[in-house]
Amino acid sequence: MKPIKTLVLLANDAHARLFENHGPGKGLSEIEDLAASVLAEADIRYADRPGRSSAAPGMAQHAFADQAEAEHDQAQAVFVKAVLAETESRFAEGGFERFVLAAAPSTLGVLRAGLPARLEKALVVDVAKDFVKLKPAEVVERLAGDIVL
Repeated sequence: MKPIKTLVLLANDAHARLFENHGPGKGLSEIEDLAASVLAEADIRYADRPGRSSAAPGMAQHAFADQAEAEHDQAQAVFVKAVLAETESRFAEGGFERFVLAAAPSTLGVLRAGLPARLEKALVVDVAKDFVKLKPAEVVERLAGDIVL
């Protein structure tokens, strides 16, 4: 019987790691370690300042957020887009059947919003925890209640 291959993505705001699993009890082997340095290759176009809004009729306008928060949100969105593109490519090339996602809560929402249809269909578990710094065996242990790897 052919083992079920699972692709596992661990991510936070600035770091992501991809692992593969070849069936129950086989553990995880790391495929790729993606850091924010991935963005060096991306064509990034940041807004020069936060958006503005007119709250009521009249001439007054108000900024939505401070500059640092706007830059963080834009950098996170670009990083997540690059990570999802790489993950989708690996998923298609590797013949995976299942997809597992574990990410820091703030990153998980952005990942879910941008998840390509192929990965969304294969998603079996998503966990709002930052496991990026854990060893593969520790990740398997932490996910044991949700999925057998």
